Amino acid sequence: MLKLFELSPSPNNLKVVLALNFKGIPYKTERVDPADRSNVVESSGQELTPAIEDRGIRLNDSEAILQYLDANYSDTPRLFPKDRANRKRCEEWHKRLNAEIGRHWLPPFLFAIKRVEELDATALAAFHGSLANFEQELSLRGHFAEGPDDAICDLRMAMWLAYAMPGEALIDRVGLFKRFREVYAVEPGRYPKLEKFLEPWHPLM
Repeated sequence: MLKLFELSPSPNNLKVVLALNFKGIPYKTERVDPADRSNVVESSGQELTPAIEDRGIRLNDSEAILQYLDANYSDTPRLFPKDRANRKRCEEWHKRLNAEIGRHWLPPFLFAIKRVEELDATALAAFHGSLANFEQELSLRGHFAEGPDDAICDLRMAMWLAYAMPGEALIDRVGLFKRFREVYAVEPGRYPKLEKFLEPWHPLM
């Protein structure tokens, strides 16, 4: 069975958890202590997470892991489109999310995990501005993916939204997400389309 070395609440770790559960791949989790990463170092030769062991393969880097899962579990739902044009479109979406959400997400995250002493109100306001923009953009289809093999587009959005609007199951699994919900301060009902979009992803977190 695939083994996932996970250090929560990293977004890259959450991304791989979402991918594994979306594809329905059985796996077991080995938690990594941020103060003692010897287990992941012994497995992968480096200390970063996520990392996996599977079928004699040891792999780290979340993006490489996602590509590996599609290539080696072809009988499960795809994350990435097969054709080059649509893969390029998904990569542009990735860059856009990082620019419009990820960079504003980081300062409140650092405050929430007590790496900085003061909450960056400007970054938090920009984060909410990005959410408002995507709320308006969200189509009546209820997702951002444009095709049946574009799940990665929705998965990437769900990953970022999870910090502001986590489900109870995620909070139970990783208690810090309660703190994130408080820091990002998204009141219920403020972004109803995004909340609806997240509903099928909550059980996968």
